[in-house]
Amino acid sequence: MSDAERNARPRIGDGRTGSFLCAAIGLLSVAAVLCLRFPAFLTTPELRAHYDMELLRLILAVAMVIGAGVGVLSIVLGGPRLRAAIGLSALFLAMLLGGPYVPYADFKQPRFYFGLDWLVLDLFFTGVAFVFLEWVFPQVRPEQPPLRAGWKLDLGYFGVNHLAIGVFLVVSTHFAHDYFGWAVNPWLQAHVVALPAILRFVLVILAADAVEYASHRAYHEVPALWRIHAIHHSPETMDWLSGSRLHFIEPLVTRSVVLIPIFLLGFPQDTIFAYLIFISVQSVLIHSNIKMNVGWLRYVIVTTQFHHWHHASDAEAIDKNYTAHTPLFDLIFGTWHMPAGRWPVKYGTVKPVPGGMVGQFMHPITGALSDFIEHRQG
Repeated sequence: MSDAERNARPRIGDGRTGSFLCAAIGLLSVAAVLCLRFPAFLTTPELRAHYDMELLRLILAVAMVIGAGVGVLSIVLGGPRLRAAIGLSALFLAMLLGGPYVPYADFKQPRFYFGLDWLVLDLFFTGVAFVFLEWVFPQVRPEQPPLRAGWKLDLGYFGVNHLAIGVFLVVSTHFAHDYFGWAVNPWLQAHVVALPAILRFVLVILAADAVEYASHRAYHEVPALWRIHAIHHSPETMDWLSGSRLHFIEPLVTRSVVLIPIFLLGFPQDTIFAYLIFISVQSVLIHSNIKMNVGWLRYVIVTTQFHHWHHASDAEAIDKNYTAHTPLFDLIFGTWHMPAGRWPVKYGTVKPVPGGMVGQFMHPITGALSDFIEHRQG
């Protein structure tokens, strides 16, 4: 198979789509069954309380049946047999492990855990939704294949940063409580809790985005921080998965500082949960390869076009559009940039970033040494 054929958009009926779906569903099914078997170590306590287990078990059962069906159909249609075999083998392993109806048993929650459930749920639901949306709706880059260059690296980052959610939550929570507990004001928190739910939601978005704007701008304007954040800007193509490329230090720091106003204002759990759902969907949407025209709403909410300009390496777009949820703070501080009807020409960093997760992990150090050597030679 030539590179052109490999990168071409898959067509229904050619077997390629089915083999990929079978492999994806099979591997996710194994992970989901492991979560059911070892919930203490592989699931997230903050999310577990909101699960409808019977519904999730049903979804898993249906997905496994669909995965097996499309895998067999893919082989019949002449699709990639290795990929289909991996998927079917994974589905068989998931059944050997107990399938969707592994019995539930009480357990004691350890302090540290892996967020495998968060990885499975987020990858399954956002993957299904955004692969479909990018397929059906107008695209920023129509010529871009679904499995574009760099997708495996971004999927690796997706997995690592989701599995580390337990570490992120523990560190960020302790950071807010240990260093800012002195600033808690019960009177203020009581008034925040008394607000109508919609006002609490707007307030948490504004409070989080104020910190996001300040920290994001620092990532761009402080050289040591930019070497960390440059990893996120290194993809030269944008889609729903590209936003996952984050040096592990960045989500650790960002979640810690964003939690400060949320902790100080004392938002109740329902508001925090609504905020987490909102940012989970929005963060994927604004990186996606979906062309959207939302009219006047572009002044209210961060959109795909707005954030694509932030990732652009066009000269006019450098160090613009820092906000994550609403453009308000960019409008106030003069960093808003979104030309009507135009999209960026190119993406990525002006100065190249190493390829591969190990090279990018070391980039803050190697980049600093490189800048030091250039400075001494200059």
